[in-house]
Parts: sequence; C-alpha cells; structure tokens
Amino acid sequence: MAAPQEGSPRSRRGKAAGRRRAAEKSNLSLLWDATPKLPVQQVAAVAVAGVLVAGVSASQQSTSISAPVPAAQNSHTQTVSAASDAEVVFSRVSASSKLASGTPDADATAADIKKINDPQAAQTFAAAKLAGFGWGQDQMSCLLPLWTKESSWQTTAENPSSLAYGIAQSLPAEKMASTGADYRTNYKTQISWGLGYIKERYGSPCGAWGHSQATGWY
Repeated sequence: MAAPQEGSPRSRRGKAAGRRRAAEKSNLSLLWDATPKLPVQQVAAVAVAGVLVAGVSASQQSTSISAPVPAAQNSHTQTVSAASDAEVVFSRVSASSKLASGTPDADATAADIKKINDPQAAQTFAAAKLAGFGWGQDQMSCLLPLWTKESSWQTTAENPSSLAYGIAQSLPAEKMASTGADYRTNYKTQISWGLGYIKERYGSPCGAWGHSQATGWY
C-alpha cells in the first residue's frame, strides 16, 4: 500500500489527530501537576483508617441488632404476701445466769436475777425483823456494814473460795434450808436464817460486827 502523500487529506487528518492527543495529554499533565501530592505513607494510612472505620461501623450495627436483652429487663418483681391472720413465730432468746448447780433454779433470766438481788428491799425486810429477835433499830447500824462487807446484800452472792452463799454468807449454803427450801433465791429466807445465826452465836448484830472487825469473819 502506498504511503500517503504530504498534503493529502489523509495526511492532514493524521496530523490533526496527533495535535488533539498532544493537547489532551498536555491538559492532563497540567491537572496532575496542579493536584496536591500526598506522601505514600499518608495515602496508606488514610486507606487503613477507612478500612477500620468501615469494620467498626459494621460491628456496631451487628451488635445493636443481635445483642441479647439482659435477663433483668425481662424479669418482673414478685411481691411476697401473707394472709392477714397468718401466725408469725419468733425464737425466744434469753440470757441466763447460773445460781447454783443441781438446783431447780439453776437457769434464770437476767430479769429474774435482778428481782432476786434487791439490796434495798432486803435491808428494809431485815430492819422490820429486828424487833422479832428482841433488838432495837440501833442494831441496823451494825447489821448494814456487816452484811455489806460479806455480800453487798446480794441474794446470789457466793464466795469463790469457800463457797459461802447468800446475804449472810452461810457455809455451807445448805444450812439455810432449815428456814426454807428457796434459800438460794429468796432474800427473806436468807435474812431470817442469818439473824437467827447471829442471835445464837453473837447475841446481836453489833456483837457479830465487832467480831468481824477484830478477826475479819463472823
């Protein structure tokens, strides 16, 4: 095939096409040169960040759709009720104090012990009993310090060494049983026995108090 001659229409069309391609390439080059260039590392970082953001969004969407509802939200508060005439029983708790082993009154509540140990009432009873033994009220001035020293007028007082017991500190305690079986818990029984013991042994409370001051016992 013969080459196109210079100046022929075909030659002119080829040159025009070449000029258009050169112009287009020149325009692309200008656009590329005018566009800000990012370093390769920044481009890579942007691409990775985009992937991560897309992944997190997808994960959050999946979680919001498939997350189970906590059991507490599905539960309902249950109210426990009982009939108005239902019987409620409480266990009784009491404090006890051992009066003496092997006796019917071995276990007593604190309230019982407080009633048993009543020094003021015991002293009033003793003062009222003096006349029955032939003594005047002046003997109380000796009886009060005597039994205060021995027991502080406590019905359940017990000497840990000798085991003497009661307001009058009977030794042994069983001696007072001759006056009453309740000698361990009744100050009246103890005082009646104690005054009888003083009369028989010392003649009067002041005689017993004088002996106690001299010897330390009566």
